[in-house]
Amino acid sequence: MAISTVGTDGDDRAIEFLVAPRNGEGGGGDAGGGGAEEVEAAHFAIHREHDQGWEAARLTIDPLSGSVPIAAVEWAMEFAREYL
Repeated sequence: MAISTVGTDGDDRAIEFLVAPRNGEGGGGDAGGGGAEEVEAAHFAIHREHDQGWEAARLTIDPLSGSVPIAAVEWAMEFAREYL
């Protein structure tokens, strides 16, 4: 899994992330007749109110993204706490 930041709102209250599978990740493998699943990139944002800390942050997932790995959300929260 590769996580990258897409951008912030300029006020350090929201940050967007893109999660994409690394080459060779995801899917069920090619052996044995089953094809590999196509894993889509996921787009999500975490945001907080002006006078609140990141512990009270909310998560917004792009409806077209499908699912977001929980490890990506945990990493994003740690990133926000550390750098914003």
